[in-house]
Amino acid sequence: KRHLKVADSLDTKKYILLMLVTICEARGLYKEAVRYIANASEVAITYKEKVDLYLREAELEIKDNQFESADRSLNSALSCTNLKEKPLVVSRYLDLYRAVGKVAEDTGKKRKAIEIYEKLIQLKQPFEKKVEIRDKLIELHEALGHIRDVERLKRIDFREPPKIDFRPY
Repeated sequence: KRHLKVADSLDTKKYILLMLVTICEARGLYKEAVRYIANASEVAITYKEKVDLYLREAELEIKDNQFESADRSLNSALSCTNLKEKPLVVSRYLDLYRAVGKVAEDTGKKRKAIEIYEKLIQLKQPFEKKVEIRDKLIELHEALGHIRDVERLKRIDFREPPKIDFRPY
């Protein structure tokens, strides 16, 4: 941290911040890592780099179960992209949810995986992906013995409009 005060260039400062993010993420200090990566995204020069840092920030917030903050990070990333890149950024964001949920599921953190998949099923995405997520949720709820949730998920109709849409503020 003390090297940040004497960093002479933006690249040096960004490098130090990203190293701090790596250290904090390895230790499980996601809030600190989010703070450092937000500072690094302010220092970034190119839009592509900003988008990558905002998506990494969203990933850390998803790992910390801060889903609203992750949505704000996505909106920040979308504000830095053009119309052609927006669907790619949104698909990368949805893939982040799937990846973090899969890791939680594989490491035996079923409750955390359920929280992530419950959020993911609310987001706007293709019908096939929603059915796949619903099946994973049913499997996880059955493993934990949540009978009511299994019945609720079996009754869900995906033809109703999604609850969350990605429109920058």
